[in-house]
Amino acid sequence: MKKKVRKLLKNKNFIIVCVLVLIGIICLILLKNVLYPSSKASFYGNRLDGIENVEFNKKSKNKILEEINKNEVVTSSKINVHGKIINIIFNVNKDVSIDDAKNIGNNTLNSISDEVKSFYDIQLIITKDDEEGTKVQTETGEEKIKKDFPIMGYKNYNAKEFVW
Repeated sequence: MKKKVRKLLKNKNFIIVCVLVLIGIICLILLKNVLYPSSKASFYGNRLDGIENVEFNKKSKNKILEEINKNEVVTSSKINVHGKIINIIFNVNKDVSIDDAKNIGNNTLNSISDEVKSFYDIQLIITKDDEEGTKVQTETGEEKIKKDFPIMGYKNYNAKEFVW
């Protein structure tokens, strides 16, 4: 038996085949890891590190929604959270100007804690369902209706106020 093993090990073709099979197995394992990463990896990677230390729960959301809904011009509102982005979406009635809508949005920052403002990015999306728009003429002379809404405001976690 020992003689057969020694004879096989001396055979160069056998050694080359063994090395190629070993390399093939290693390549398959690496390919599997690339195509099917482990389920432990988060969708966001490490971008959400520390999110468990910043409390933004249903109570915080309700406080923001209460602040927005205090305005009689707001018809509906909701909040969606995706990772480190808070989307605040609300609809205003047709009598509201762009500046008034922006003021309502800017006032929402007062109801958000400093800790949340310095960790999360905040987006405001303000819509107006029943906006009639204004007629404008294009360069070709045809009339089109221009609508001012929806408008969006964005506040990065480093920023102090919204950019519109």
